[in-house]
Amino acid sequence: MKHISAKWVGVAVGAAAIAAFVLGVLLKDVFAGMFTTAEADTTDVQVESLPVNPQMGESPFVAVADAVLPAVVNISTSRKIEVRATPFDDPFFRHFFGDMFPDSPREQTRHSLGSGVIFRSDGYILTNDHVVEGADDIRITLYGGQQFEGKDVKLIGRDPQTDLAVLKIQAKDPLPTAKLGDSDSIRVGDWAIAIGNPFGLEGSVTVGVISAKGRSNLPLASQQRYQNFIQTDAAINPGNSGGPLCNIKGEVIGLNSAITGSPSGTNIGIGFAVPVNMAKDVADQLIKKGKVERGYLGVYTQEITEDMRSTMGLKVEGGVLIADVLDDTPADNAGLRSGDVVLKINDAKVKDMENFRERIASFSPGSTVELGVWRAGDRKSIKVRLDEYPEEPFVASGQAPSRESEEPFGVNIRTLTTSERHSLRLSAGVLVEDVRSNSTAARAGIKPGDVILKLNDRMVTDAATFFFIVDQIEASDLDVVLIQIYREGRRFFVTLKVE
Repeated sequence: MKHISAKWVGVAVGAAAIAAFVLGVLLKDVFAGMFTTAEADTTDVQVESLPVNPQMGESPFVAVADAVLPAVVNISTSRKIEVRATPFDDPFFRHFFGDMFPDSPREQTRHSLGSGVIFRSDGYILTNDHVVEGADDIRITLYGGQQFEGKDVKLIGRDPQTDLAVLKIQAKDPLPTAKLGDSDSIRVGDWAIAIGNPFGLEGSVTVGVISAKGRSNLPLASQQRYQNFIQTDAAINPGNSGGPLCNIKGEVIGLNSAITGSPSGTNIGIGFAVPVNMAKDVADQLIKKGKVERGYLGVYTQEITEDMRSTMGLKVEGGVLIADVLDDTPADNAGLRSGDVVLKINDAKVKDMENFRERIASFSPGSTVELGVWRAGDRKSIKVRLDEYPEEPFVASGQAPSRESEEPFGVNIRTLTTSERHSLRLSAGVLVEDVRSNSTAARAGIKPGDVILKLNDRMVTDAATFFFIVDQIEASDLDVVLIQIYREGRRFFVTLKVE
């Protein structure tokens, strides 16, 4: 084994020390220069902003906001409501405790906020009906801060069936207005700009797109019968109701009306607006007549399933099936029958139930319409002279009032009141007041306090509709009924055996 001598080790160590010293001096100079340069860069060199693309310019939404905001108003309402503040106000407690507990206040004032849009310079304002429904006092605040209340604010008319209302303020000078556009011309994917006063925050602007058109059958708390909503993901929150939804040209294409929100009622990206074309027609009638007159046919209709089309031999798309014809109505007098399929109205195709209902309602009472009907394999043309839509069409049929004491399937039901619909946030349904023990309903799990929303996928709007559908079920060969129930904030289905 060879050994390295101590002499050579000393020489190697000395050489390494000299090399390290020289390298250290060189690195010091290099790094000193680097750090000095970096420090100089942060203080002396000016960093320029990115150049603006001349094709982009400013946001296109600025022009929309500038044009529409002056015509958007804040609507503040108050109404007196009766409340039961404590359980001791309940008759049950009064029976046992008498007047041991002092009376609590039974009347409170409830305040709410909404939005509206001025569409005529002489002070006419469009908003939602639910914004002003039941209001004892209405205060209008313009974008610039000017306020109108008391005698200076007049409710021209309401139309709960479209959730629209018209107000008028007495202004000395002409007011700024928003241009009403054409909601039929919009396309899915178009820009949508929502303007209003969410949570009382004046003049808020949010931007999204048109997500869908023609939305209907939404479970709303209002009495809105005619639904043909524009859906948008522009943020709509409480307080936006009645404010305008605009296109990129600054034209009003809808009135913000409803949201599908979180449990707190805030926006999750799904909002709905009443199409402005519907609003224009309603506003015109409210201003001229103080009410909206609609054509009335007098039929119950339902959607046509693929199984129905196959059974009937119906090979064309669209149309609605007439489930029943009410006595002494225009439909009855014209010879329409249960089982007829209406394919056209005045040569325009009928797409679905909502389209059919809206089209008939759009005609003035006394108008004559021509219906293209498919009956047992044959096509017919039937002319019908429409009546005026009655205030309570189901009561007019004479069925509902005398039948609410009946107990089909063992349930005693009644129509929800307006306040119950609002508190439950439901647009329709019947309340189960009692369930007979050992009945088919009891065995299906239905309980008092439940709200029946649908029978076999058919919406139950009120007690009369409930009994009408039940009659059809009992006259059929159905063994099982699928029932949609609302209970304690959630919806679910139960099956009920027909006996």
